[in-house]
Amino acid sequence: MDRRELLRTLGAAGATVKVAAVLPPSVPTTGTPARRRAPASDLQARLTDALARHKVVGASAAVWRNGQMETAAAGVINATTGIDLTPDTVMHIGSITKVLNATLILQLVDEGLVKLDQPLKHYLPDFAVADPEATRRITVGMLLNHTSGIDGEIIPEMGHDRERIEDAIPRIAKLGQIHAPGADLSYCNSAVVLSGYLAQRLTGKSWYELIQTRIYDRLGLRDSIIVPEFALLHRASVGHFLNPATGKQTRTSFPFLPLSFAPAGATAMLSAADLATFALAHCRDGLGANGTRLLSAESALLMRKKTASYRTPAFADIGLGWMLLENGVVTHGGGGPGIVSVIYAHPASETVVSVLTNSAHGGVVGSQIAAPVLEAAAGAKPFGAAAAELAKRATDQGVDPRPYVGTYENVSVAMRVIPQGNGIAVASRTKIKFYDTTSLDEGPAVPLRPIGNGLFSLGGAVLGFVNPEANGATRHIAMGGRLFRRVG
Repeated sequence: MDRRELLRTLGAAGATVKVAAVLPPSVPTTGTPARRRAPASDLQARLTDALARHKVVGASAAVWRNGQMETAAAGVINATTGIDLTPDTVMHIGSITKVLNATLILQLVDEGLVKLDQPLKHYLPDFAVADPEATRRITVGMLLNHTSGIDGEIIPEMGHDRERIEDAIPRIAKLGQIHAPGADLSYCNSAVVLSGYLAQRLTGKSWYELIQTRIYDRLGLRDSIIVPEFALLHRASVGHFLNPATGKQTRTSFPFLPLSFAPAGATAMLSAADLATFALAHCRDGLGANGTRLLSAESALLMRKKTASYRTPAFADIGLGWMLLENGVVTHGGGGPGIVSVIYAHPASETVVSVLTNSAHGGVVGSQIAAPVLEAAAGAKPFGAAAAELAKRATDQGVDPRPYVGTYENVSVAMRVIPQGNGIAVASRTKIKFYDTTSLDEGPAVPLRPIGNGLFSLGGAVLGFVNPEANGATRHIAMGGRLFRRVG
Protein backbone atom coordinates (compact mmCIF):
# COMPACT_ATOMS: atom_id res chain seq x y z
CA MET A 1 0.00 0.00 0.00
CA ASP A 2 1.56 3.29 -1.06
CA ARG A 3 1.17 6.48 0.95
CA ARG A 4 -1.69 7.75 -1.20
CA GLU A 5 -3.57 4.48 -0.74
CA LEU A 6 -2.90 4.50 3.00
CA LEU A 7 -4.28 8.00 3.38
CA ARG A 8 -7.23 7.23 1.10
CA THR A 9 -8.06 4.15 3.18
CA LEU A 10 -8.25 6.25 6.31
CA GLY A 11 -10.47 8.73 4.50
CA ALA A 12 -12.74 6.06 3.05
CA ALA A 13 -13.17 4.60 6.51
CA GLY A 14 -14.69 7.86 7.67
CA ALA A 15 -11.72 9.98 8.69
CA THR A 16 -11.08 13.27 6.98
CA VAL A 17 -7.39 12.37 6.83
CA LYS A 18 -6.20 10.92 3.58
CA VAL A 19 -3.97 8.75 5.69
CA ALA A 20 -5.02 -21.49 -16.10
CA ALA A 21 -1.26 -21.29 -16.87
CA VAL A 22 0.44 -19.71 -19.87
CA LEU A 23 3.07 -21.78 -21.65
CA PRO A 24 6.52 -20.22 -21.37
CA PRO A 25 6.82 -17.99 -24.43
CA SER A 26 9.52 -18.36 -26.99
CA VAL A 27 11.03 -14.88 -26.74
CA PRO A 28 13.94 -13.52 -28.74
CA THR A 29 16.87 -12.35 -26.64
CA THR A 30 17.63 -9.38 -28.86
CA GLY A 31 15.62 -6.59 -30.37
CA THR A 32 13.07 -4.34 -28.72
CA PRO A 33 9.71 -5.83 -27.72
CA ALA A 34 7.24 -6.06 -30.60
CA ARG A 35 4.42 -3.69 -29.71
CA ARG A 36 0.88 -4.09 -30.94
CA ARG A 37 -2.49 -2.74 -30.02
CA ALA A 38 -4.56 -5.35 -28.24
CA PRO A 39 -7.73 -6.41 -30.06
CA ALA A 40 -10.74 -4.34 -29.12
CA SER A 41 -12.17 -7.37 -27.34
CA ASP A 42 -9.18 -7.68 -25.01
CA LEU A 43 -6.95 -5.14 -23.26
CA GLN A 44 -8.31 -1.98 -24.88
CA ALA A 45 -11.92 -2.91 -24.23
CA ARG A 46 -11.22 -3.86 -20.62
CA LEU A 47 -9.31 -0.65 -19.95
CA THR A 48 -11.98 1.54 -21.54
CA ASP A 49 -14.67 -0.23 -19.52
CA ALA A 50 -12.70 0.11 -16.27
CA LEU A 51 -12.25 3.87 -16.73
CA ALA A 52 -15.94 4.41 -17.36
CA ARG A 53 -17.00 2.21 -14.49
CA HIS A 54 -14.71 3.82 -11.92
CA LYS A 55 -14.74 7.39 -13.26
CA VAL A 56 -10.99 7.52 -13.81
CA VAL A 57 -9.74 10.38 -15.99
CA GLY A 58 -7.13 8.45 -17.96
CA ALA A 59 -5.01 5.32 -17.96
CA SER A 60 -2.45 3.44 -19.98
CA ALA A 61 -1.67 -0.27 -19.80
CA ALA A 62 0.92 -2.61 -21.25
CA VAL A 63 1.06 -6.39 -21.06
CA TRP A 64 4.01 -8.50 -22.19
CA ARG A 65 3.10 -12.15 -22.72
CA ASN A 66 3.71 -14.82 -25.31
CA GLY A 67 6.56 -12.75 -26.75
CA GLN A 68 4.50 -9.68 -27.59
CA MET A 69 3.73 -6.33 -26.02
CA GLU A 70 0.06 -5.34 -25.94
CA THR A 71 -0.74 -1.70 -25.21
CA ALA A 72 -3.91 0.23 -24.56
CA ALA A 73 -4.80 3.76 -23.50
CA ALA A 74 -8.06 5.48 -22.66
CA GLY A 75 -9.32 8.79 -21.35
CA VAL A 76 -7.44 12.09 -21.37
CA ILE A 77 -4.12 13.33 -20.02
CA ASN A 78 -5.69 16.38 -18.41
CA ALA A 79 -9.34 17.00 -17.58
CA THR A 80 -8.80 20.72 -18.21
CA THR A 81 -7.34 20.41 -21.71
CA GLY A 82 -9.17 17.26 -22.82
CA ILE A 83 -6.20 15.94 -24.82
CA ASP A 84 -6.42 12.20 -25.50
CA LEU A 85 -4.19 9.85 -23.55
CA THR A 86 -2.20 7.61 -25.91
CA PRO A 87 0.10 4.60 -25.38
CA ASP A 88 3.20 6.81 -25.67
CA THR A 89 1.98 9.25 -22.99
CA VAL A 90 4.46 9.60 -20.13
CA MET A 91 2.74 9.15 -16.78
CA HIS A 92 3.90 9.29 -13.18
CA ILE A 93 5.11 5.97 -11.80
CA GLY A 94 5.55 7.24 -8.23
CA SER A 95 7.23 4.77 -5.90
CA ILE A 96 7.88 2.24 -8.68
CA THR A 97 10.94 4.48 -9.07
CA LYS A 98 12.32 2.61 -6.06
CA VAL A 99 12.85 -0.42 -8.31
CA LEU A 100 14.75 1.77 -10.79
CA ASN A 101 16.84 3.15 -7.94
CA ALA A 102 17.54 -0.30 -6.48
CA THR A 103 18.61 -1.45 -9.94
CA LEU A 104 21.07 1.45 -10.05
CA ILE A 105 22.53 0.54 -6.64
CA LEU A 106 22.88 -3.12 -7.66
CA GLN A 107 24.72 -1.99 -10.80
CA LEU A 108 27.20 -0.29 -8.49
CA VAL A 109 27.43 -3.51 -6.48
CA ASP A 110 28.23 -5.34 -9.72
CA GLU A 111 31.01 -2.84 -10.35
CA GLY A 112 32.51 -3.29 -6.90
CA LEU A 113 31.80 0.28 -5.83
CA VAL A 114 29.56 -0.61 -2.90
CA LYS A 115 28.63 -3.55 -0.65
CA LEU A 116 25.10 -3.95 0.65
CA ASP A 117 26.16 -5.14 4.10
CA GLN A 118 28.57 -2.25 4.64
CA PRO A 119 27.43 0.60 6.93
CA LEU A 120 26.37 3.66 4.96
CA LYS A 121 28.73 5.78 7.02
CA HIS A 122 31.66 3.86 5.53
CA TYR A 123 30.88 5.50 2.18
CA LEU A 124 29.39 8.74 3.48
CA PRO A 125 31.40 9.85 6.54
CA ASP A 126 29.10 12.84 6.94
CA PHE A 127 25.93 10.70 7.05
CA ALA A 128 23.85 11.00 10.20
CA VAL A 129 20.40 10.55 11.61
CA ALA A 130 19.26 11.76 15.02
CA ASP A 131 20.20 8.50 16.77
CA PRO A 132 24.02 8.06 16.90
CA GLU A 133 23.78 4.27 17.27
CA ALA A 134 21.49 4.04 14.25
CA THR A 135 23.90 6.26 12.33
CA ARG A 136 26.64 3.69 12.93
CA ARG A 137 24.52 0.61 12.19
CA ILE A 138 22.42 1.47 9.12
CA THR A 139 23.74 -0.41 6.11
CA VAL A 140 23.32 0.23 2.40
CA GLY A 141 21.05 -2.80 2.07
CA MET A 142 18.74 -1.49 4.79
CA LEU A 143 18.06 1.55 2.64
CA LEU A 144 16.68 -0.66 -0.13
CA ASN A 145 14.51 -3.06 1.86
CA HIS A 146 12.96 -0.57 4.30
CA THR A 147 14.63 -1.97 7.43
CA SER A 148 16.74 1.09 8.33
CA GLY A 149 14.17 2.19 10.92
CA ILE A 150 14.48 5.85 9.91
CA ASP A 151 11.23 7.67 10.68
CA GLY A 152 11.21 9.31 7.27
CA GLU A 153 7.99 8.99 5.28
CA ILE A 154 8.51 12.32 3.55
CA ILE A 155 9.62 15.88 4.32
CA PRO A 156 7.66 19.03 3.48
CA GLU A 157 8.40 20.94 0.27
CA MET A 158 11.03 23.61 0.97
CA GLY A 159 10.70 25.67 -2.21
CA HIS A 160 11.86 24.85 -5.71
CA ASP A 161 15.39 26.26 -5.38
CA ARG A 162 15.98 24.15 -2.24
CA GLU A 163 14.82 20.81 -3.59
CA ARG A 164 17.97 19.17 -4.91
CA ILE A 165 18.52 15.59 -3.73
CA GLU A 166 21.48 16.70 -1.63
CA ASP A 167 19.24 19.27 0.08
CA ALA A 168 17.24 16.45 1.65
CA ILE A 169 20.26 14.94 3.41
CA PRO A 170 20.60 17.47 6.29
CA ARG A 171 16.83 17.28 6.80
CA ILE A 172 17.01 13.50 7.06
CA ALA A 173 19.81 13.94 9.62
CA LYS A 174 17.21 15.34 12.02
CA LEU A 175 14.90 12.33 11.80
CA GLY A 176 14.50 9.81 14.61
CA GLN A 177 13.94 6.06 14.52
CA ILE A 178 10.65 4.22 14.23
CA HIS A 179 12.56 1.04 15.16
CA ALA A 180 16.18 -0.04 15.56
CA PRO A 181 18.12 -0.69 12.33
CA GLY A 182 17.40 -4.16 10.99
CA ALA A 183 14.93 -4.98 13.78
CA ASP A 184 11.76 -4.49 11.77
CA LEU A 185 10.36 -3.27 8.48
CA SER A 186 8.69 0.09 7.88
CA TYR A 187 8.42 1.62 4.41
CA CYS A 188 10.81 4.56 4.30
CA ASN A 189 11.13 7.09 1.49
CA SER A 190 13.98 8.96 3.18
CA ALA A 191 16.15 5.84 3.23
CA VAL A 192 15.70 5.43 -0.51
CA VAL A 193 16.69 9.09 -1.01
CA LEU A 194 19.88 8.36 0.94
CA SER A 195 20.69 5.49 -1.41
CA GLY A 196 20.18 7.72 -4.43
CA TYR A 197 22.45 10.32 -2.87
CA LEU A 198 25.01 7.57 -2.24
CA ALA A 199 24.98 6.75 -5.98
CA GLN A 200 25.74 10.39 -6.73
CA ARG A 201 28.64 10.47 -4.30
CA LEU A 202 30.13 7.18 -5.47
CA THR A 203 30.02 8.09 -9.16
CA GLY A 204 30.38 11.86 -9.10
CA LYS A 205 27.35 12.10 -11.38
CA SER A 206 23.80 13.34 -10.93
CA TRP A 207 21.26 10.70 -9.91
CA TYR A 208 19.09 11.91 -12.79
CA GLU A 209 21.93 11.33 -15.26
CA LEU A 210 22.57 7.89 -13.80
CA ILE A 211 18.96 6.79 -14.26
CA GLN A 212 18.87 8.21 -17.78
CA THR A 213 22.14 6.69 -19.01
CA ARG A 214 22.30 3.46 -17.04
CA ILE A 215 18.62 2.42 -17.33
CA TYR A 216 16.63 4.38 -19.90
CA ASP A 217 19.38 4.57 -22.52
CA ARG A 218 20.62 1.03 -22.01
CA LEU A 219 17.13 -0.40 -22.53
CA GLY A 220 16.21 2.01 -25.33
CA LEU A 221 13.35 3.60 -23.38
CA ARG A 222 12.31 6.62 -25.41
CA ASP A 223 8.96 7.46 -23.79
CA SER A 224 10.49 7.98 -20.36
CA ILE A 225 11.68 11.01 -18.40
CA ILE A 226 13.44 11.43 -15.09
CA VAL A 227 14.20 15.18 -15.12
CA PRO A 228 10.75 16.69 -14.52
CA GLU A 229 10.95 19.56 -17.01
CA PHE A 230 11.66 17.06 -19.80
CA ALA A 231 7.97 16.12 -19.57
CA LEU A 232 7.43 19.17 -21.81
CA LEU A 233 9.05 17.20 -24.65
CA HIS A 234 6.37 14.51 -24.47
CA ARG A 235 2.63 14.04 -24.27
CA ALA A 236 2.52 14.11 -20.46
CA SER A 237 -0.23 13.28 -18.01
CA VAL A 238 -1.17 15.05 -14.78
CA GLY A 239 -3.03 13.82 -11.68
CA HIS A 240 -6.67 14.33 -10.69
CA PHE A 241 -8.97 13.97 -7.71
CA LEU A 242 -12.60 12.85 -7.91
CA ASN A 243 -15.29 14.36 -5.69
CA PRO A 244 -17.56 11.33 -5.14
CA ALA A 245 -20.50 13.51 -4.16
CA THR A 246 -20.49 15.70 -7.27
CA GLY A 247 -18.59 13.54 -9.76
CA LYS A 248 -16.32 16.49 -10.50
CA GLN A 249 -12.72 15.79 -11.51
CA THR A 250 -10.20 18.32 -10.21
CA ARG A 251 -6.70 18.53 -11.62
CA THR A 252 -3.94 18.56 -9.01
CA SER A 253 -2.49 21.97 -8.27
CA PHE A 254 1.08 20.62 -8.05
CA PRO A 255 2.29 17.91 -10.43
CA PHE A 256 5.22 16.58 -8.40
CA LEU A 257 6.02 15.69 -4.82
CA PRO A 258 9.14 17.42 -3.39
CA LEU A 259 11.84 17.02 -6.02
CA SER A 260 14.49 16.19 -3.44
CA PHE A 261 12.68 12.87 -3.06
CA ALA A 262 13.22 11.94 -6.71
CA PRO A 263 14.94 8.58 -5.89
CA ALA A 264 11.87 7.61 -3.86
CA GLY A 265 9.44 8.47 -6.67
CA ALA A 266 8.87 12.19 -7.10
CA THR A 267 9.81 12.76 -10.75
CA ALA A 268 9.93 9.63 -12.93
CA MET A 269 7.37 9.46 -15.75
CA LEU A 270 7.23 6.60 -18.26
CA SER A 271 4.84 5.12 -20.76
CA ALA A 272 3.26 1.87 -19.63
CA ALA A 273 5.14 0.01 -22.40
CA ASP A 274 8.53 1.44 -21.37
CA LEU A 275 7.86 0.48 -17.77
CA ALA A 276 6.94 -3.05 -18.86
CA THR A 277 10.13 -3.21 -20.93
CA PHE A 278 12.15 -2.34 -17.83
CA ALA A 279 10.40 -5.06 -15.83
CA LEU A 280 10.96 -7.54 -18.66
CA ALA A 281 14.72 -7.09 -18.20
CA HIS A 282 14.26 -8.19 -14.59
CA CYS A 283 12.24 -11.21 -15.75
CA ARG A 284 15.25 -12.11 -17.90
CA ASP A 285 17.63 -11.81 -14.96
CA GLY A 286 19.03 -8.46 -16.00
CA LEU A 287 19.14 -8.87 -19.78
CA GLY A 288 17.24 -6.24 -21.73
CA ALA A 289 15.04 -7.10 -24.72
CA ASN A 290 17.52 -5.22 -26.92
CA GLY A 291 20.33 -7.55 -25.86
CA THR A 292 21.94 -5.04 -23.48
CA ARG A 293 22.67 -6.24 -19.97
CA LEU A 294 21.09 -4.01 -17.35
CA LEU A 295 22.69 -5.72 -14.37
CA SER A 296 24.16 -9.10 -13.53
CA ALA A 297 21.93 -12.15 -13.23
CA GLU A 298 23.14 -12.53 -9.63
CA SER A 299 21.99 -9.04 -8.73
CA ALA A 300 18.67 -9.39 -10.57
CA LEU A 301 17.95 -12.58 -8.64
CA LEU A 302 19.02 -10.93 -5.37
CA MET A 303 16.49 -8.15 -5.91
CA ARG A 304 13.75 -10.81 -6.06
CA LYS A 305 14.93 -12.74 -3.00
CA LYS A 306 13.09 -12.18 0.28
CA THR A 307 15.12 -10.01 2.63
CA ALA A 308 12.43 -8.97 5.13
CA SER A 309 8.82 -9.65 6.08
CA TYR A 310 6.24 -7.26 7.45
CA ARG A 311 4.82 -7.78 10.93
CA THR A 312 1.23 -8.34 9.77
CA PRO A 313 0.03 -10.98 7.30
CA ALA A 314 -1.50 -10.22 3.92
CA PHE A 315 1.26 -7.76 3.00
CA ALA A 316 4.03 -8.35 0.51
CA ASP A 317 7.45 -9.60 1.55
CA ILE A 318 10.36 -7.36 0.57
CA GLY A 319 13.32 -8.07 -1.67
CA LEU A 320 15.56 -5.22 -2.77
CA GLY A 321 13.36 -2.65 -4.45
CA TRP A 322 10.79 -5.27 -5.42
CA MET A 323 7.87 -6.40 -3.27
CA LEU A 324 7.23 -10.13 -3.43
CA LEU A 325 3.83 -11.75 -3.91
CA GLU A 326 2.74 -15.37 -4.18
CA ASN A 327 4.02 -17.82 -6.79
CA GLY A 328 7.05 -15.77 -7.81
CA VAL A 329 5.25 -12.56 -8.77
CA VAL A 330 7.11 -9.33 -8.00
CA THR A 331 5.44 -5.96 -7.87
CA HIS A 332 5.56 -2.35 -6.82
CA GLY A 333 2.97 0.38 -6.74
CA GLY A 334 3.26 4.12 -6.88
CA GLY A 335 1.26 7.09 -5.72
CA GLY A 336 1.58 10.83 -6.10
CA PRO A 337 -0.57 13.93 -6.46
CA GLY A 338 -3.69 12.48 -8.07
CA ILE A 339 -1.99 9.42 -9.60
CA VAL A 340 -1.73 5.67 -9.01
CA SER A 341 0.57 3.26 -10.84
CA VAL A 342 1.46 -0.42 -10.58
CA ILE A 343 3.82 -2.95 -12.16
CA TYR A 344 3.68 -6.75 -11.87
CA ALA A 345 6.20 -9.23 -13.27
CA HIS A 346 6.30 -13.01 -13.27
CA PRO A 347 9.78 -14.08 -14.35
CA ALA A 348 8.95 -17.79 -14.66
CA SER A 349 6.52 -17.12 -17.53
CA GLU A 350 8.03 -13.81 -18.67
CA THR A 351 4.74 -12.04 -18.08
CA VAL A 352 4.58 -8.35 -17.22
CA VAL A 353 1.64 -6.01 -16.72
CA SER A 354 1.87 -2.28 -16.01
CA VAL A 355 -1.05 0.06 -15.46
CA LEU A 356 -0.66 3.82 -14.99
CA THR A 357 -3.57 6.08 -14.06
CA ASN A 358 -3.96 9.81 -13.51
CA SER A 359 -6.64 9.58 -10.83
CA ALA A 360 -6.11 9.30 -7.09
CA HIS A 361 -8.59 6.44 -6.89
CA GLY A 362 -7.20 4.67 -9.97
CA GLY A 363 -5.76 1.70 -8.09
CA VAL A 364 -8.93 -0.28 -8.74
CA VAL A 365 -8.24 -0.04 -12.48
CA GLY A 366 -4.76 -1.49 -12.04
CA SER A 367 -6.14 -4.41 -10.06
CA GLN A 368 -8.93 -5.04 -12.53
CA ILE A 369 -6.57 -5.09 -15.53
CA ALA A 370 -3.87 -7.13 -13.81
CA ALA A 371 -6.06 -9.77 -12.16
CA PRO A 372 -6.75 -12.03 -15.18
CA VAL A 373 -3.16 -11.71 -16.43
CA LEU A 374 -1.69 -12.73 -13.06
CA GLU A 375 -4.19 -15.57 -12.66
CA ALA A 376 -3.37 -16.99 -16.09
CA ALA A 377 0.40 -16.63 -15.75
CA ALA A 378 0.99 -17.49 -12.11
CA GLY A 379 -2.25 -18.38 -10.35
CA ALA A 380 -1.71 -15.19 -8.35
CA LYS A 381 -3.83 -12.24 -7.30
CA PRO A 382 -3.07 -8.50 -7.36
CA PHE A 383 -1.46 -6.78 -4.40
CA GLY A 384 -4.06 -6.07 -1.71
CA ALA A 385 -6.28 -9.03 -2.49
CA ALA A 386 -5.00 -11.05 0.47
CA ALA A 387 -5.61 -8.16 2.86
CA ALA A 388 -9.13 -7.66 1.53
CA GLU A 389 -9.89 -11.36 2.09
CA LEU A 390 -8.46 -11.22 5.61
CA ALA A 391 -10.53 -8.12 6.41
CA LYS A 392 -13.70 -10.07 5.58
CA ARG A 393 -13.04 -12.22 8.65
CA ALA A 394 -13.59 -9.25 10.97
CA THR A 395 -16.29 -9.57 13.60
CA ASP A 396 -18.11 -7.30 16.01
CA GLN A 397 -16.92 -9.14 19.10
CA GLY A 398 -15.79 -7.08 22.05
CA VAL A 399 -12.11 -6.54 22.77
CA ASP A 400 -10.16 -5.44 25.82
CA PRO A 401 -8.97 -1.95 24.85
CA ARG A 402 -6.13 -1.77 27.36
CA PRO A 403 -3.29 -3.20 25.22
CA TYR A 404 -4.16 -0.91 22.33
CA VAL A 405 -5.32 2.47 23.62
CA GLY A 406 -2.77 5.23 23.08
CA THR A 407 -1.25 7.62 20.57
CA TYR A 408 0.85 6.27 17.71
CA GLU A 409 2.81 8.36 15.23
CA ASN A 410 5.37 8.46 12.53
CA VAL A 411 6.82 11.61 11.01
CA SER A 412 3.81 12.18 8.79
CA VAL A 413 0.71 10.61 10.39
CA ALA A 414 -0.67 10.47 13.93
CA MET A 415 -3.29 8.02 15.20
CA ARG A 416 -5.22 8.08 18.47
CA VAL A 417 -6.67 4.74 19.54
CA ILE A 418 -9.53 5.17 21.99
CA PRO A 419 -12.12 2.93 23.70
CA GLN A 420 -15.45 2.93 21.90
CA GLY A 421 -18.44 0.80 22.88
CA ASN A 422 -17.20 -2.72 23.57
CA GLY A 423 -14.10 -2.22 21.45
CA ILE A 424 -11.75 0.43 20.07
CA ALA A 425 -11.65 3.09 17.39
CA VAL A 426 -8.95 5.16 15.71
CA ALA A 427 -8.89 8.88 14.92
CA SER A 428 -6.17 10.00 12.52
CA ARG A 429 -4.59 13.12 11.15
CA THR A 430 -1.78 13.89 8.74
CA LYS A 431 0.98 16.29 9.68
CA ILE A 432 2.05 17.23 6.15
CA LYS A 433 -0.16 18.37 3.29
CA PHE A 434 0.84 15.71 0.76
CA TYR A 435 -1.90 16.43 -1.77
CA ASP A 436 -4.57 19.02 -2.54
CA THR A 437 -7.19 16.89 -0.79
CA THR A 438 -5.15 16.26 2.36
CA SER A 439 -6.64 17.73 5.51
CA LEU A 440 -4.47 18.50 8.53
CA ASP A 441 -7.45 18.22 10.87
CA GLU A 442 -8.09 15.06 12.84
CA GLY A 443 -10.91 13.00 11.45
CA PRO A 444 -13.71 11.33 13.39
CA ALA A 445 -13.01 8.14 15.30
CA VAL A 446 -13.53 5.04 13.14
CA PRO A 447 -14.33 1.66 14.73
CA LEU A 448 -11.74 -1.08 14.40
CA ARG A 449 -13.35 -4.51 13.90
CA PRO A 450 -11.33 -7.38 15.37
CA ILE A 451 -9.98 -10.19 13.20
CA GLY A 452 -7.88 -11.85 15.90
CA ASN A 453 -4.27 -11.94 17.10
CA GLY A 454 -4.08 -8.15 17.32
CA LEU A 455 -5.40 -7.61 13.78
CA PHE A 456 -8.32 -5.34 12.95
CA SER A 457 -10.09 -4.26 9.79
CA LEU A 458 -10.28 -0.62 8.77
CA GLY A 459 -12.19 0.17 5.60
CA GLY A 460 -11.23 -3.10 3.94
CA ALA A 461 -7.58 -2.75 4.96
CA VAL A 462 -5.84 -4.59 7.79
CA LEU A 463 -4.32 -2.82 10.78
CA GLY A 464 -2.20 -4.68 13.29
CA PHE A 465 -1.02 -3.95 16.81
CA VAL A 466 2.48 -5.44 17.02
CA ASN A 467 5.60 -5.67 19.17
CA PRO A 468 4.03 -5.93 22.64
CA GLU A 469 5.84 -4.69 25.73
CA ALA A 470 6.23 -6.86 28.84
CA ASN A 471 3.02 -5.34 30.23
CA GLY A 472 1.09 -6.30 27.12
CA ALA A 473 0.85 -2.80 25.65
CA THR A 474 1.76 -2.73 21.97
CA ARG A 475 4.65 -0.58 20.76
CA HIS A 476 3.56 -0.14 17.16
CA ILE A 477 0.61 -0.02 14.84
CA ALA A 478 1.38 -1.71 11.53
CA MET A 479 -0.60 -0.57 8.49
CA GLY A 480 0.10 -0.08 4.82
CA GLY A 481 3.69 -1.25 5.14
CA ARG A 482 4.42 1.41 7.76
CA LEU A 483 4.92 1.26 11.49
CA PHE A 484 3.51 3.93 13.80
CA ARG A 485 5.33 4.13 17.13
CA ARG A 486 3.48 4.49 20.43
CA VAL A 487 4.25 7.93 21.85
CA GLY A 488 1.62 8.14 24.55
